[in-house]
Amino acid sequence: MGRKSMMGAPDQTRLRIEAMEEQRSLRRTQMKQARVDRAAEEQRNLSAGNPGDVDFIGLVRRWREEHAGMAPPHRHAAAATVDGGGKN
Repeated sequence: MGRKSMMGAPDQTRLRIEAMEEQRSLRRTQMKQARVDRAAEEQRNLSAGNPGDVDFIGLVRRWREEHAGMAPPHRHAAAATVDGGGKN
């Protein structure tokens, strides 16, 4: 009695299934692009003489970019001997 005709508007279940299929297709497309990007990054690293795990190298690069200029300047050896070497 509460059913809609097959020719009428799609029900919520059908709409949800279609939305899930669209999301799956989008995820698959994004993953294909991520694989291509990862392979390109690996080639860039190898040609720059920096072989290794692409993810780890990316994490290090991002950390360095975020923390650039935050380190205090190094003390030179000459300055250390003038003020007593910095030791107590």
